[in-house]
Amino acid sequence: MERGYWIRSKPIYTSLLWHEKATSHLVVAQGQGGMAVLKLFQMMHPKQPITVLYTPFAGADYSKTLKKVIPEGLFVLNSEQEVLDKLDSTLKTMFMGMRLYIAGSEDFMWSVAKVANKFGIEDAGMMKELTGTLARPVYCVHCKAITHSVTTNIGECSGCGRMLFVRDHFS
Repeated sequence: MERGYWIRSKPIYTSLLWHEKATSHLVVAQGQGGMAVLKLFQMMHPKQPITVLYTPFAGADYSKTLKKVIPEGLFVLNSEQEVLDKLDSTLKTMFMGMRLYIAGSEDFMWSVAKVANKFGIEDAGMMKELTGTLARPVYCVHCKAITHSVTTNIGECSGCGRMLFVRDHFS
């Protein structure tokens, strides 16, 4: 990578890979993240228990194919909020050694990470794959509102209506 193009605050996402020494696996995906889950299962099918939480999003629905590949432990949910609620209840039953895999939009991944943080799962304990849209949430320094699904470098704040310059930064 050329000097000056690396943005320190911006997360680096990778492809999902099974953690072979995990005691169990929890996979959470949204929309196009279903394809990442299918690729994960093409690599191998771990012997440890696997739970998959999936919700279709933005016209991408891999639920029928996922049901064929994952006959047990798959939960297809209707919305992101349902996924987050199911994640919360599922994490209450998990033990040390569980690995968390997340695939979806940036906004979705960090919503999942926020729930996982409540259970002491640090960012290093999560594997994330960015899929689908590059849209992301933007925080307005003027009114403190968060505008979701911003894809341009200048966007209108959903709170105060001001035009915001969106820097290539993450926090």
